[in-house]
Amino acid sequence: MLETLFLIVVVGGLCLLSFRSKGFTPPKTQASDARVYTCFERVESLFVNTSERDFFAALCRALPPNYHLHGKVRLEDIVRVKRSIKGQAKWALRSRVKSRHVDYLITDKYGAPIAAIELDGSSHNKAAMEADALKDGIFEASGLPLIRVRTRADFGQAAERIFARLKS
Repeated sequence: MLETLFLIVVVGGLCLLSFRSKGFTPPKTQASDARVYTCFERVESLFVNTSERDFFAALCRALPPNYHLHGKVRLEDIVRVKRSIKGQAKWALRSRVKSRHVDYLITDKYGAPIAAIELDGSSHNKAAMEADALKDGIFEASGLPLIRVRTRADFGQAAERIFARLKS
């Protein structure tokens, strides 16, 4: 785990050094019209598979009062690049999180994140493991708990353990 955190710090430092000398303009939003809008459609379900749906239901049943459960929350809505990092380095680091999400997020009644949860299946390949390491390092550095649950787990028991841990 320490190696992962060290790797993230080194990569971030290299990004700072490599982007410092070049000018950078953040991407701009392009104008849209009806032709663009018709390229989108609603997804069938927020959940990719039955395990995600079933675990969400177990978490909802175990959810204590004053906690809220959110599904598929963008990483960028939970953590951010430090405000002290500017320019292209900021955008490069932001790109590491902007297209990623956590499976579930628990917040307090005011919307403050309490913990994130990832449901890990058995089909984790090298790319998935690298994404997991990135998330683990970012959450550890931010001080926000990231809880991993295997798809083979008893979801009811896992949900109860998660909320018992958060209450203590």
